[in-house]
Amino acid sequence: MRIRHFLGVSVHFLFRLAAFGLLAQALVLPLAGCGGGDDGDSPPSTTGPNAGNGSLLIVNPTSGAYQTDGPTVTLGGNSFTPAGASCPAFVGVLPPGYQVTWSNNSTGATGNASRGLNCVLIAFVFWDATNIPLAMGDNSITVTAIDGAGNVGRDTIVVTRLPDTTPPTVVSAWPVGTASPVGRSTIVTITFSEAMDQSTISATTVSLEDDANNPVAASVTYDSFSLSATLFPSSLLASNTTYQVTVTTGVRDASGGNALAAPYTFFFRTGLFF
Repeated sequence: MRIRHFLGVSVHFLFRLAAFGLLAQALVLPLAGCGGGDDGDSPPSTTGPNAGNGSLLIVNPTSGAYQTDGPTVTLGGNSFTPAGASCPAFVGVLPPGYQVTWSNNSTGATGNASRGLNCVLIAFVFWDATNIPLAMGDNSITVTAIDGAGNVGRDTIVVTRLPDTTPPTVVSAWPVGTASPVGRSTIVTITFSEAMDQSTISATTVSLEDDANNPVAASVTYDSFSLSATLFPSSLLASNTTYQVTVTTGVRDASGGNALAAPYTFFFRTGLFF
């Protein structure tokens, strides 16, 4: 996909500035040098306690409160530019001792956020705190930025984890259809819409039958990265035969234990000579 540019700046970058509330400033200010403390390059946090010249703002997925049925949440935002930061290129250098951390005050979990210094048009620190684990109910999560001089920026968001009641679905499968025959050594893949409970995916819940409805011996594995189950026939399939794959409602998702709303069935056909 081609990235459109405006005055030499990518539209994707302008969207990020807009998300941080900095687009209006970026369009009228030249490239800012990096100074000490909060020199106005990052907007002050209006909802969290700050000390010294620090400031921090949570802007993604939103500020204040957010709801999700997922087991984790990823937060993003911007924070103050510390003394000693430099801008030798589009991406600047932060001084030692500058940290951005998160803590889930409801669970006691803590961690570090990644951070970087943008130096295009205007200097500001951006950060991302990924995969923060959530307990059911309200999670009060505080993100804190601190530099070597003791300046602190801090903001808090309440993330409410709701029960997951949405059943998973099969989003793709291969091979599918009888118009284009496949080889006798073909393996079958089924991709789900979300992370699945691996213990529920087996040759019992993902099965293979020939065109006479005879079960075909196979093993089934699940890959949590690709969200896919793979069925391996125990021997070469018969030639010129239509096979049926069935994913039963015994498979369940990992977050809520929800089953498929209905069995998912598809067919494929092997070739005549291979």
